[in-house]
Amino acid sequence: MAGKNEIIYWAENEAEAVVIVAILEENGIPAIKLRESYGALNNLSFGIFGEIAIAVDEDRAEEATAIINRQQESAANSDTNHENDENDASSDEIDKDDRNDPF
Repeated sequence: MAGKNEIIYWAENEAEAVVIVAILEENGIPAIKLRESYGALNNLSFGIFGEIAIAVDEDRAEEATAIINRQQESAANSDTNHENDENDASSDEIDKDDRNDPF
């Protein structure tokens, strides 16, 4: 990252930051994690002291933001599909119970 860095994302915790950096690097965009100094020094991992900034070269910021947005949309759609599958399974169970009910 030779140029000026731009913060493109704030992760809520270390785990989320690691995933975001990995996604960006997998797509050929070098990224770094930046922690708020007080939280890092005092090992705080909640609220504003636990947030971790993800920065990339400013020339790649727009591309990186698009990748993160696509990833989050994909994850949201996956969660919705999974919930729909669970609801379908629940309704199947109800239908089976209704067949055994003589009334």
